[in-house]
Order: sequence, then structure tokens, then C-alpha cells
Amino acid sequence: MTIVSDIEIVRLSGFNNIDALLSSGPGWNFLGTGARSLSYTFSVASGNEESRTGQAAFSPAQQSATRTALAYITSLTGIGFTETTDGSRAQIHMASINIADADTMGLCSWMTSYTPPSYGTTVRDLTAKAYIYLDNVEFRAKNADLSLGGPGYEILLHELGHMLGLKHPFEGDEQLPYDDDHTGNTLMSYDWVGGPYQTYSPYDIAALNWLYGRDGLGGTYGVGSGKDYFTGRDIAERLTGTYNSEVIEGAGGDDDIDGGAGNDVAYYVGPRANYELTKIAAGYVVSDHAGDEGYDVLTNIETLRFSNANVSLDYEAVVQALYVGYFGRAADYNGMLSFQNQLATLGAPRDMSALAAAYAKDAGLHALIDSFAGSAESAALYPGDTATFVKGIFQNVFGRAPASAGLSFWTDAIDHKGLSKANASLSIMSGALDNKTAQGVLDAKLINNKLAVASGFTLSIDTAAEIAGYGTKAAAASVRTMLGAVTATTDLTAYQSTIKATLGAMTGAVRVAGDMPGDLPIAHADLIGIGFQAWEQTLV
Repeated sequence: MTIVSDIEIVRLSGFNNIDALLSSGPGWNFLGTGARSLSYTFSVASGNEESRTGQAAFSPAQQSATRTALAYITSLTGIGFTETTDGSRAQIHMASINIADADTMGLCSWMTSYTPPSYGTTVRDLTAKAYIYLDNVEFRAKNADLSLGGPGYEILLHELGHMLGLKHPFEGDEQLPYDDDHTGNTLMSYDWVGGPYQTYSPYDIAALNWLYGRDGLGGTYGVGSGKDYFTGRDIAERLTGTYNSEVIEGAGGDDDIDGGAGNDVAYYVGPRANYELTKIAAGYVVSDHAGDEGYDVLTNIETLRFSNANVSLDYEAVVQALYVGYFGRAADYNGMLSFQNQLATLGAPRDMSALAAAYAKDAGLHALIDSFAGSAESAALYPGDTATFVKGIFQNVFGRAPASAGLSFWTDAIDHKGLSKANASLSIMSGALDNKTAQGVLDAKLINNKLAVASGFTLSIDTAAEIAGYGTKAAAASVRTMLGAVTATTDLTAYQSTIKATLGAMTGAVRVAGDMPGDLPIAHADLIGIGFQAWEQTLV
């Protein structure tokens, strides 16, 4: 449902590099037709702009270059473009013309029309059209050659930018600072620096991301969708999301990215293998090995989106705590995915204390947690009596045996008070993290270090060979040894080399950024819970 303000008021992002380029139309996002593509034509036989005459058709070479430019725009925005020879049916028109201003190489005009609401604010019969002209008199020679990397092609991109809803950065209330207003930042500028360019500049891409969310018309993100797409600049900066769900793209520089509330995505332009993921106390760090996206610190981000894969961080810390507490090792790739999906489906709490409290109240969560105790790995790790089990959990969590009082308490609770083994593990872990005594503070540091190392290990698994490599008893034992060496004073930065060496030993390969396969086979473990099949851990 499109209302008058959608069309008449420019929705700003709060980022100057974006807002300085946003015009008031044409408003392709609000057409309401459900179409995912826009139609365009090179025909001048019909559908011409009524206020202009003398239109001439693009040459075959100009048409070919325009198709190339539109394909590039599709790759950026997700908007499809469909060519038609019927000008009366087209939304976008391309033509050559004698532009009246002798200093103007290209021109774009657009119009939006609708039936005003008779009551309320909802508009009807909304249509939009855009007309792109290249001068064929003063600039005939330059515009005749739209070769990639030439000035004519850059002008074409400039005019297509207007068609997409971009304005000049020196016009209107929102403007770029003088020193930022050049084509190195935006092709919508009149100040040519470098070039000619055959792609849009960073601010253009940031504005197009805001408008269309990289997923086209009617997509999940972008203006009119209810979910925003923020793009930073190629500098170190802090980017903060809102109470809604959004995508945040830091671009270049070392950024501090906080997604805020909602289900938020951090976007990176390269393949997963080009980045190193590290767990820290504040959240996560993403380091770009191959490009210029820098070293980003992420908080309140639920998903990492790379060019070839997504990595879910939602429930990652909780799942990791469950694995470390019960199995004494880091979660495996498929196990992490499976439990993240199940916890999300159940709407489970995202911290250990709340999870432990919810265990007794939620049948689905109860069954999911108890699946740890019913696994083959559990049977292999804890073949003895309940006291042996409690000692094993304490060794996993604290790296030591329990005091006699603690051993008696937990053994009795499991044997006589109805506490399941899985919930005992969960309760011991959550209780340790909340313990504010002097020993409790030291224990919490140790546990948090173990969880950070475990997260770093699992997040480093990004190839089929590594997924398979961490699928044997020997591999699981090596990870237990790695975690067993962690203390409350372990230098987590220095320990990254141990994580890499442990993972590398499972595949016999040295990890080099950029040489990993592009797509990973993602085979989810069987799900458990209300209505799901039983799940059994594969590592024994």
C-alpha cells in the first residue's frame, strides 16, 4: 500500500554520503505491481516524452553498451530490466536528441503520476516513467562511443543514476561537503576526478543499496520494505543500526558495527574464504585478508553475508556453551547450524541463564537439550556412574574436579531430584558465568576464554575438507586438548595460531585466504524437538 508521503517525501538514511544523492523520484519501489523488473526501450516510434521532439534512435553500438550498463546495475541492485520494442509500453526510454544546453552531454527526466486519494492517504493508479537522452549535436562524437572506460559510458551511468533515483550531490537540502563532491566518490558529481569510470563510485553504491537493498524491487531490504540497508564509507567509522532489522555494509576501513535490535546482517563483498572470523568479549571480529574492508568489530549482528555463503551468529554463543559444557569440545559445522535453526524455531532465549530457566517450561527446548545426553558421543564420553559424569562436566567447564560438596550436590540432584544430565551441564555452565565470588570471577574468565576459542575454531571451518576433517574421534579429541590448555589468562590473540594449527592438522592443509572452494555443501543434521526426528551426534 503506497501513501502520498511515500512519493512526496524523500526517506533519508541519516548518512550524508547516502542522503546527498537521494532524489524524490521516480519511486520505482512504490509501483505496487509486484513486478521485479522494469521495461525499457530504444524505440522512438511511440511513447516519447510529449514535451520533446527530435528523438533519434540509439545506434546498435549504443544499444549494446546500454544493455551492458543495465546488466551491471542488475548485479548491484537486483532490479531486472526487460527490453521491449513497443515504446508505448516501456517505463524507461533511451534516445539521442539535440539537448538545448550546449554544455550538456546527457539528460534524464522522469515523471510520476497517480490518482489522489478521495479519502485517507492511499494513492491509486501509480505509474512512473523515465527518459534518458544523450546529446547528438555538440557531443555527438563522445556520445556515439559508449565503450567501457570512456567518457560517454560514464555519462550514460550518470544518467541511469538519475533514472534510479539519484540526484546531484550539490543540489537540495542534503549536500556533500565540497571536498567530497567529486566523481571518485560519486558519478553524480560534476567535478571529474580520475576516471573515466566504468562502474559506480562508492557513494553511488551506498545510495543504491539504501534504495533497493541489493535484492531489487519488492525485495526484503530497501526503501519501502521496512528493512534498511546502510553502507559506510572507506574509512574507519562507527555504524549503528536501529530497532528494526537491517543490513549494514561497512565498506572499507576498520569499522565498529552495532546492529542494535532486530535481526541484523553484516555484508561483505568477497567470498567467505577471504575473511577470518574471531570471537571476542564484545562480539565478533571480521578481518579481510584479501581486500580493503579492514578489521571490523561486530556487536548485535545475527548473520554474516558473504558473496558465496552466509554464516549465522544467532544463538552461536549459546550453542557453543552447550557443546563445551557437555562434550568438552567446540561445535562442529553441521551441529552448529542444526542447533541454531532449532533454537530459532523454538524462540529460545539467547543467554545461558535464561535458557536454563526456560528448560523446565518448554517441551521442545527440553527435548533439544536432552538430545545431548542421548547421543552416541555422550555414551562414549560418560560410560560410568553419575559421579563420573559430574566430574567430566567440571573438567570440561573448569578444567578441574569438583569439590566434594559440589560433587555430592549435583550427583544427588541427578540421581534423586529429577535433574537430567543435560540440564545439569547447562545449569553448571550458566551458574558459573553468573557467580560473582572471587573464585567465580576467575572461573567466568576461564569459561569465556574457552568459549571464545571454541567459537573461533567453529567459525574457521569454511571448506568441505574441514567439515569432513572435524568428523572423527581423533579430531574431537584434539579439540578437547586445545580447549583443555586454555586458562583464565590465555592471550586469545596469540592463541589464534593454535586454533589454526588444530584445524589444519585435520585436513593436512595450510589455510591460505582466497584458495578455498566457492560453495560449501551444507547438510543439516536431523532436527529434534516437537515434531522433529531424533538427532544423534556423529562424533563418538
